[in-house]
Amino acid sequence: MIFKAFQEKLIEYQKSGEKDKVSVLRYLLSSLKNKEIELRTEERELSKKDALKVIEKQIKQRKESIEIYREGNREDLVDKETRELEVLEELQSFVESL
Repeated sequence: MIFKAFQEKLIEYQKSGEKDKVSVLRYLLSSLKNKEIELRTEERELSKKDALKVIEKQIKQRKESIEIYREGNREDLVDKETRELEVLEELQSFVESL
C-alpha cells in the first residue's frame, strides 16, 4: 500500500517536471525497499510506522549535512540539502495522512 502510494506520487512529480522531488523520492523508495528486505527476516511487511522511521532518518541526515555544509561555507550544497529536506517533510506528512 505504501509503495503504491509512493509510486503514484513519483508519477505525479515526473509529470509536473519536478526533478528535485523525483530524485528525493527515488532515493526514499530505495531506502524503503531496503527496509522491506530487512523486515522479511522478521516475516513482516513494511508498515506506516516503519516508513516514517525511514523518512525521519533521512530528515536527520539532511539536517546534519546542512550543518556541515554551513560550517564549510558551501551555500550551494546547503540550498540543495534544504530543498531535499523540504521534500522529505512533505512526504512525511503525506505518509501520516495515509
